[in-house]
Amino acid sequence: MIRTKSLHILWLSFIRLILPIGSALLFAITPSEKPFTQLTNAKNVTAENIRSEKIIRAFEKVVERYHSLHDYEIVLVQAPIKESTMQAQPIVGMDNLFNGVKKYQVKIGEFVRDSDTRLEDLSEDILMGWFAHELGHLVDYQPHSNFEMIEFGIKYMWYDDFKTKVEHAADQIAIKYGFKKEILASKRFLLESEFKDSSYQDKIKQYYLPIEEIESIEEDNISGI
Repeated sequence: MIRTKSLHILWLSFIRLILPIGSALLFAITPSEKPFTQLTNAKNVTAENIRSEKIIRAFEKVVERYHSLHDYEIVLVQAPIKESTMQAQPIVGMDNLFNGVKKYQVKIGEFVRDSDTRLEDLSEDILMGWFAHELGHLVDYQPHSNFEMIEFGIKYMWYDDFKTKVEHAADQIAIKYGFKKEILASKRFLLESEFKDSSYQDKIKQYYLPIEEIESIEEDNISGI
């Protein structure tokens, strides 16, 4: 037990050394303690610290159509987030760094960033669009090994062009899976709402697909693949 804990501490120190501050946007480390856990109707999904059935059901509906993710363990966890409202992350620890086993986490805040709006108060379309974007990230991560995701996270933090490419890909993947209407709903909410600080909307405008481009993309509806 002491050996396992020591390895976990060494691994955590290693990641903090090689990844810049804020890299948690793309990278989750296996937690040493488990929070309050709820089972969901999706066999591969576990919800942690989420009291809202509305949030869980919306997430389940999106996961159901992402067939390519059904073979992977996904954790939906609600916890404080400083830099965003939602984050899609690979879960990498000493137990799976080199063995090829992939696990993912979608982390959500209680409130929309820079606002007093709770996620549970958003419409289902907006929630599903947001979740579809985050799960689009997970599909984008799939070809990469757990170790390769370390380089992926570094590039995301340091190179704006790469970050833009990644965020565009997440929207494009979501649309191909049949979530164009929901992606538009979430995008309009983010761009048309009033926030305490304009920096969040500035970030959306800089890195994410504009509404006009989303409207021009055709849905392939590949959820059955």
